[in-house]
Amino acid sequence: MISSKRGLQLGFSFVGGLSLGALVSVVILSIVSLQKPESINVQPTDRHLSSSQITDSTSATKAAGIGPFKEIFGHRNIADQSHALHSVLAHATQQELTELWHQAKNIARENHRKITQHAILQNLTATNPQEALRIVEGGSKFQTNDLLHSVFSQWSVTQLDAAITVASTFEAPQRKIALQAILEIRDDLSESKRRSIAVQLGDDEHYLKLVSDSRASQNLAEPKKSWDILVNDEVDNSLQQESLTIVAAAWFEQDGFEVLSKIFTQFQDNTSVSEVIRQRLVRVLVKMDPAGALNYTRALPQGLELSYLTDEIVGVWARTDPKAALVAIAEFKQASLISELEKQIASVWARTNPYDLITNIEAISEQFRISPLETAFLNIAQKNPLEAITLLSSVESYVGNTSTITKEIVLEWSLTEPNAAAEWIVDNFSSEDPHRQNLLEDILPILAAQDPNRAFDLAIEQRTSADGNGLELQVIRVIARDGDIELAKKLLPRVKENTQVSAFSAVGSELVRASRTDEALELGKDFTGTKERKYFESIMYFWTDVDAKDLYESIANLPSSKIKSIAARAVIIRHQIDPFFNDDQIEYARSFLNTDDAAIVKRFENR
Repeated sequence: MISSKRGLQLGFSFVGGLSLGALVSVVILSIVSLQKPESINVQPTDRHLSSSQITDSTSATKAAGIGPFKEIFGHRNIADQSHALHSVLAHATQQELTELWHQAKNIARENHRKITQHAILQNLTATNPQEALRIVEGGSKFQTNDLLHSVFSQWSVTQLDAAITVASTFEAPQRKIALQAILEIRDDLSESKRRSIAVQLGDDEHYLKLVSDSRASQNLAEPKKSWDILVNDEVDNSLQQESLTIVAAAWFEQDGFEVLSKIFTQFQDNTSVSEVIRQRLVRVLVKMDPAGALNYTRALPQGLELSYLTDEIVGVWARTDPKAALVAIAEFKQASLISELEKQIASVWARTNPYDLITNIEAISEQFRISPLETAFLNIAQKNPLEAITLLSSVESYVGNTSTITKEIVLEWSLTEPNAAAEWIVDNFSSEDPHRQNLLEDILPILAAQDPNRAFDLAIEQRTSADGNGLELQVIRVIARDGDIELAKKLLPRVKENTQVSAFSAVGSELVRASRTDEALELGKDFTGTKERKYFESIMYFWTDVDAKDLYESIANLPSSKIKSIAARAVIIRHQIDPFFNDDQIEYARSFLNTDDAAIVKRFENR
């Protein structure tokens, strides 16, 4: 069981869910001693700052940047500061309040500046709310919401109907701020009136949330009752996460870790919203005592609840003391559960403290080491790839093969420095080493986008890849796809023999995509036999994907009967997959088929 003091760390009341503007407004309300509506007196006061005081404060502002507030906040006691501030503002005219507002911007200490600005707005709103709104509109965008809250807090006391009327003209975000201020301050109104205001300002749910939070707060001595109020009200639970957290903490004070089971049961409808809420509540409670939380789960039966809770618990624990979490899970009896929890701990450890995970990798079972190490090294490589590479040697004896880790590091490196990554590969792996080929396969397309000529030079120096093509094919594809077709065409004569058809087809396809079909046809004119068929099959099928009608209309003008037949076959087969032509058009296409292509089409149609 946790102490009350620890429980209070979660939030001492439902005020914790309010905005800074609400908090400051509550403070300011006490400073300016707002009266109830029925006794409010908005007549101008006869007691003003003297003109000499205004002059003196203006001069002081220029000299020290704090004007008359130096003396106010010179008091050591907060109560004295409040009294002094109240005294100055209560005696100020509207013009003087506006002047003081501008002076307050120069108060160095942020807390003093905010308190002063909110207090000035409260006083100004009591006499001229429109001027207060004008000041807010002309102020810092970062303060708008908080200051707007202050204005409507005061305005709802002095002129409620006017405040509502003006708020109704705002855009939704500002209208919501105004409503929040009105409902929080005017708790003297009946429930029906407050709800009517919320409906008028287009946010009935905010009123319902406020009422629900209030009722839950009043019943916090019986947290189960507060819990039921929140989860059974008309408000979406996603809007009440702060309140649910406070109630869960209070409930935890009474019932201990059994609350984890109640939370799991309450939010197990498998919706994304429920999962977010459940995860948040569980993690907040577990942070207090992860060891105690895990110990609680030992008595749970095997199933979804045990799996979920233990996974969340060790995930939280791994952020602060992964070694202790590893020791604790070893006490479970289910071997499969221990394995899953160990992988979860290692994964979180790698993400949150990669260096520590690497240093202590022997604490993780050998069969689970590679994945978290990949994550840890990737995190380091994102900031310093060379450091990650250097650290690799420290884990080689614990995992044996570090090739997948190297792959992750180099690939990450290539995203920012592809040339440097490529040079490192060439310098550290021999031409016969398969790791060199695999690593270059990953990074050459990235390098090609930045330095196509260098990428191509490196590619043709390497052995043929496992698919039978040279690495230059990847480079050619990237260059052509990125729009530099002319460079791609210039590089084609240098590709290896077994890569020719694929490379030429890659460039030819991009020519078709660019509506340069005559050039695509010209590109394959020197091919004969099997190479010719493969090239034009590739081009024609791609052409049907880009513009099947255009290919159909071009069949008769193609350079040879063989190419016409291939084109007709592509059109007919495309039509079978995605009907596009009428019967007469398909018959016209069939008229160009030779015997071999006609047989292929027939087999396709008879599938």
